[in-house]
Amino acid sequence: MKSEGFADLHQHVLWGLDDGPKTPEQMHALLRQNVEERIRLVFATTHAYPKLCPFNLSLYRERLAEANAYCESKGWPLRILPGCEIHYCPAVPDHLSAGRLPTLGYSRHALIEFAPDVSPAEIGEAADRLYRTGYTPVLAHVERYQRLVCSPERAMDMREEYGLLYQMNSETVLHPRGLRTRYFVWRMLRERAIDLIASDAHDANARPVRMRAAYKCIAERYGTAYARRLMCGGGSLLGIGRDQ
Repeated sequence: MKSEGFADLHQHVLWGLDDGPKTPEQMHALLRQNVEERIRLVFATTHAYPKLCPFNLSLYRERLAEANAYCESKGWPLRILPGCEIHYCPAVPDHLSAGRLPTLGYSRHALIEFAPDVSPAEIGEAADRLYRTGYTPVLAHVERYQRLVCSPERAMDMREEYGLLYQMNSETVLHPRGLRTRYFVWRMLRERAIDLIASDAHDANARPVRMRAAYKCIAERYGTAYARRLMCGGGSLLGIGRDQ
């Protein structure tokens, strides 16, 4: 883990684009925290709400380049890759195909979120549409969807049925809220039904990167091999090489 480093596939690291860092200085602090947490790949998953407004791709690319340039100026072994956290609507597959929304690290994987009360049927329909367009959905913070939390068995069945990848937040691993969420986290990890652990960090203070602590927790409870796959192998899972 020390030599390879973590891959964080869900982080709001770019400044002035969403509810993440508001200033360059706040972004710099979060980037520094990534280095301290032994992260080597960060996916800059700025919120996207295509049903409400166009995604500002030109500004996004400018801030992405700014973040990478800052890391290079510091000599940090940290790369920031593109992506966005897309609030799903039926037009999302078309937006992805047209290049109006960035995928995860230029791959064919898209980080998708829904309203907390989304039904399993809605998630399944969205997954079908994305697959028909050639994209694999990564379900952001799976522990936030109430109907899945209430039925881990259904969540596991859906993962197989629809070919979903499940991402869970590192903070949830460490501090699950409520008995149902606690049981959901334990059951899904025990059954190896989570594919990725990511920070969903927004700043270095209120919503920081907690990857090292989550790695230790998972390694102790579920084994080092699974912890490494969840937190170090994200790039390989998406077919993203370190030379990109």
